[in-house]
Amino acid sequence: MTTEQMIDRYNYLYALMKESKDVKNMKIFGEAEKYMFRELAKVHPEMARNWLAHLEATEWNNYLDESEAVNIGKTMINEDGVQGFHWSHDTFVSAVKQLGGIPEEKPFYNSYALCVTANMIYSDMAYSIAEDMGFKKPSEVPNEKMALSCYKKAVSYLKDKDMNFQVRHYFKKRMYGEPAAM
Repeated sequence: MTTEQMIDRYNYLYALMKESKDVKNMKIFGEAEKYMFRELAKVHPEMARNWLAHLEATEWNNYLDESEAVNIGKTMINEDGVQGFHWSHDTFVSAVKQLGGIPEEKPFYNSYALCVTANMIYSDMAYSIAEDMGFKKPSEVPNEKMALSCYKKAVSYLKDKDMNFQVRHYFKKRMYGEPAAM
């Protein structure tokens, strides 16, 4: 069988299991998946981590793992031309806690999704946020005020009831080199 034929056969069997009301079919597929995941984790741990990160969507509306967040950060260009995140994950999570915020809130977002979204907001809106606060430049805004503003806006995106913003879909191209889904 060619690779394409195997993928087609897998997709066919997956569709059978998905449409089946027979629990036996779901268990067969589940046991095969568990076996393959164990083998994949032994041989290709990075690929296994990526697969697992995608499965986290069963528990989270917005979830990113550390490597996804790092890849996004490498491509982010702020309004002032500086490349990369304004706040590292650990720095931002610490600031959120000090400000009385919630760095992870199931099922809405994990801390990496929050950090990436807050950095996206800073990257795209730092000057307008500063102006709204009565400053001319983002560098004039006390860091805790800017962090709080970006945190609140990020939470609004991540907890949007319409679920129009999905962090993984928004940054898909930056994480995997694929076209972003809109």
